[in-house]
Amino acid sequence: MNKDEQNTNEKHNKIIIIIHWVTSVLIVLLFLMGKYMEELDFSKKNELLKIHVAIGLLVFNLTILRVYFYFKYPRPGALKRGSKLNSQIVVWVNKTFYILLLGASITGIVSLFLGGYIKAMKLVYVNKHISLENYTNVPLKGHGILAGILMVLFAVHVIGVIKHYLITKENTLKRIT
Repeated sequence: MNKDEQNTNEKHNKIIIIIHWVTSVLIVLLFLMGKYMEELDFSKKNELLKIHVAIGLLVFNLTILRVYFYFKYPRPGALKRGSKLNSQIVVWVNKTFYILLLGASITGIVSLFLGGYIKAMKLVYVNKHISLENYTNVPLKGHGILAGILMVLFAVHVIGVIKHYLITKENTLKRIT
């Protein structure tokens, strides 16, 4: 087995692997829920929003845990295949995931407070026709932009895995399964 094959066979810690896959599924679910809720008025999206917030907070905590375990345990070396540019893109994509996940989480949390959602979620049981039109929610716009960028990066990540598997015949999934 040559050095390149050993590098592909290196695996992440089991905790990181579990967090990776759970977070991946939850991110897609959050994005789809967010897109669905965009067009709903508050009284209709209130229950979904509570679920979205709970899952979002879970992703936020899992991301913090993953960062902790990322530095606590040894991790596989960087793949040394392809061009220097390709290797730099891989590193950039991985680091950007953390930044976007933390940014989307923080803007989501800030939106809850500044946008009046916390108060409105409590009041919706009293008045079923709550409107948040009076609130300007800049963090929510940022949250949506970060979520959109995150999904583009997610697609690039999946395309990269497929490229490694089909074109360069490397099963990089072994590192995270």
